[in-house]
Amino acid sequence: MVKKGLEVFPPFFFVGFRYFCACFPLIFFFKKPPVSNWIILGVGFSIGVAKFSLAFWGMHLGVSAGIASLLMQTQVFFTVLFAVLLLKSRVTLQQIVGMVIAFIGISLIGIEAHGSATFLGFCLLIGSALFWAISNIITKKAGKIDMFPLILWTSLVPPLPMLGLSLQFEGGGNIFSEVWSNLTWTALLCALYTAWAATWLGATLWGRLLSLYSPAVVAPYSLLIPVFGLLSSFLFLGESLSLPVILASGLILLGLLINQWPRQESSGKAS
Repeated sequence: MVKKGLEVFPPFFFVGFRYFCACFPLIFFFKKPPVSNWIILGVGFSIGVAKFSLAFWGMHLGVSAGIASLLMQTQVFFTVLFAVLLLKSRVTLQQIVGMVIAFIGISLIGIEAHGSATFLGFCLLIGSALFWAISNIITKKAGKIDMFPLILWTSLVPPLPMLGLSLQFEGGGNIFSEVWSNLTWTALLCALYTAWAATWLGATLWGRLLSLYSPAVVAPYSLLIPVFGLLSSFLFLGESLSLPVILASGLILLGLLINQWPRQESSGKAS
């Protein structure tokens, strides 16, 4: 959806428009969640401004949708590291082995994609993953609250900063007329999908999991994203799906299986 939307929307404008659609008009019907303003600002900036602007920019520079979804999964390792250092989460040897195997799979994907993604695009996606990990830790700090209002209120943060970046780097005052003149129903539906399905539903469920379990337990499940990303980019965008990529995806799934198979519930639950 992002890849198709970027055919019409410049990346910074796309992020701002996504979050504008995610927060209005529902925000008028939900009270501010019982958390500090710093948590709202922290989550909104790290995931809404930093994560998605870097990710969309990287894809705009030519990183394929499937490869982007893989590079983003380095957030797992950043999240586990931050959880251990900042939240004193426990990580078992089994989890480490699973993540190492998955990392080998991601590394193989990176080698395979060397010729199809610019170095800058690659770095932008890694930076995006870092900010995703930061948002995971801040969301965990929010505690066991209703996540949907938190998602709505954090969606207030990105629109204005992203509009400023768009005006600065993507055409100045002409950006609105350029987007309007090129707008298609497909691009609009892609933007609404990212706002309503990915943000309202996906982000709320992800935040709910983080509120119940340690980030070190939840984060590895995002390793399933590349499987869907590669498959859907192959089916709908016509991107190639080589044998090394398929085998590397198998390693990612194997790593997730080892990481999560099975453990005492008390070790997974957040204290």
